Amino acid sequence: MYLPGPQAPTETRTLPSSGGATLYVELFRPAAAPRAVAVIVHGYAEHIGRYREVAHVLTDAGLTVVGFDLRGHGRSSGGRGVIRSFTDYLDDLDAALALARQLAPGLPVVLVAHSNGGLIALRALTDERRRPDVVGAVISSPFLALKLKVPKAQIWVARAASRIMPGFTQKNGLKVEDITSDKGKQAERLADTLCHEVASARWFTEAFDAQAHVKARASSIQVPTLWVIGEADPIADAKVANAVAGTVPGAEVHMLAGFLHEVFNEVDRARPFAMMVDALDGFLAKPAAQP
Repeated sequence: MYLPGPQAPTETRTLPSSGGATLYVELFRPAAAPRAVAVIVHGYAEHIGRYREVAHVLTDAGLTVVGFDLRGHGRSSGGRGVIRSFTDYLDDLDAALALARQLAPGLPVVLVAHSNGGLIALRALTDERRRPDVVGAVISSPFLALKLKVPKAQIWVARAASRIMPGFTQKNGLKVEDITSDKGKQAERLADTLCHEVASARWFTEAFDAQAHVKARASSIQVPTLWVIGEADPIADAKVANAVAGTVPGAEVHMLAGFLHEVFNEVDRARPFAMMVDALDGFLAKPAAQP
């Protein structure tokens, strides 16, 4: 059974992306005229429906929210977790950003991105050919290195299959006890049939290449960023994320002691929510950086 978050979307629709992909979209509108638009990028093996509480915080702060399922996730098309290239995800992000600008012409746009979504956002922000036109980004526990212990044989199989069978999948090994300590959120995740339990071979190798790209170019990021990182994260390596954030000009970094991977689903999630809203106020108070 799919358990929705605390706020239903104002509207749902579908959005075309590259390669014939069709993306499922959830839109959330504030009660008054919006001051900006937030585009949410979810993590691997999950979907945008798990971010309705985040959307509620953002609409309360006066933002319209565009949330979408990446290809191969949730209600979007494609094999579960399957991509041809990491640029598929960048294409999906571009499509969502174009929709955000269409919905609110002239308003500033911000990114809110978690885990693999954080990697996608950072990969885009460090790409001089396709940097998104945003005024800032909130990055939650980005997947910049794997902390989760994966058997060497499984890694070898993934690397070999990526070349000859890119859609080959293996169990991803994620446990609800590793994503959050909130028992209610753990139960929601276990009951959520829109999440999947696999890692595709091509995603695995493409993600590692994207991580290397971000690590090498993080100092080129030109917009303000907030990083909220679960210090006790057993999935994405918090120390690596902190080190990379330290190379980003002007980054605001919070290592949250005792927090696991999904900081916005933790028991004390009011803290990172407040940090996010404060950071957004700062993003929107500053003129956009010129490339």
